Amino acid sequence: MMTTLNRDADTAVELHRILTASLTRRFRLSEKAASVLADEIAIEVRNEVGGSEVYIPAPSKRARNEAIRSEFRGNNLNELAQKYGLSRRQVERIVHDFRR
Repeated sequence: MMTTLNRDADTAVELHRILTASLTRRFRLSEKAASVLADEIAIEVRNEVGGSEVYIPAPSKRARNEAIRSEFRGNNLNELAQKYGLSRRQVERIVHDFRR
């Protein structure tokens, strides 16, 4: 039986996992450093929002695509794909659609 306590613990563990993975990937931190920073971020989030539920909307694709286009230099598709969590092909499409 899933209790509120179990669900909350699962959510906290999942938040920590997501933060650690994101910090490792985006800032190239070691997993240990990212884990420590994830703990601190989670504490700050808890202090700010308490027990309330928080909805985090996805960022605007239009704004993301404009940023990708402005950062595109002709030879940095892989870098942009990694930065924005997209495939190289998706970045190519974004850049190509702009140039039509």
